[in-house]
Amino acid sequence: MKTLLFIGHPGHELLAYKFLNIYKPDVIFLTKGSGSNDEPRIQQSIDLIESLGLKAYYPFEPFTDRQIYDLILSNSTDPFLSVKSAIKEFIISHNIEMIVGDALEGFNPSHDLCRYLINATVIGLEDKVKIRNYDFFQEDVRKNRSSSKKPEDITIELDDTELQNKMTASLNYPEIKLEVDKFVQHYGTDFFSVEYFRKVSDPFKVKSWNTEFPYYEEFGRKRIKEGTYSQLISFSEHIEPLAKTLFQQD
Repeated sequence: MKTLLFIGHPGHELLAYKFLNIYKPDVIFLTKGSGSNDEPRIQQSIDLIESLGLKAYYPFEPFTDRQIYDLILSNSTDPFLSVKSAIKEFIISHNIEMIVGDALEGFNPSHDLCRYLINATVIGLEDKVKIRNYDFFQEDVRKNRSSSKKPEDITIELDDTELQNKMTASLNYPEIKLEVDKFVQHYGTDFFSVEYFRKVSDPFKVKSWNTEFPYYEEFGRKRIKEGTYSQLISFSEHIEPLAKTLFQQD
């Protein structure tokens, strides 16, 4: 099955390590993974992908994190509508049958934006082609083990050798090594031995959290009080209107 992996940040592909080996997807990144220090990490991911015989594609120029945040704060929609159009054209020209990407978690605006873009693209293609649409967790990866799985979901288990290869690749990725170490300390290496991909049942969904505000908004409020941030990305003011625009425009 011709597959596309579209992810918000370089490094997310490591949570789909065996998936990469099985499905051999084309890969597109929404951002360069530059973070607060403005140092892109995308090349590390490209090297990993190419080492597995896969290829990263650039139907649009990946954004820096600062570019994403500035566009969101200014309520700019045209650049993201252009990304949606580029992904749509890529799917058609490359005969993509399944698309997989970040889940809607309310943790990071770029992760959620990636999901909105995927869902909006799938919605826009419904009259032309049926695309199988799956997501996978980035932050609450514990749900890989604890979620109620449905028959149409994809669960992939790694054997000892595959798990070791995955952990080696993760620990050799300098930009995310601290995060990997933290998860290993809390849950052990075996925690990474299951990869779980959910069939998206509601592509129009704009929130998945039960709290008043998503995590990124609560985090932003704290940083503003500390004086670290000067502006707040708000779900109701910035993210929700952007998502609905992506769903409506075609």
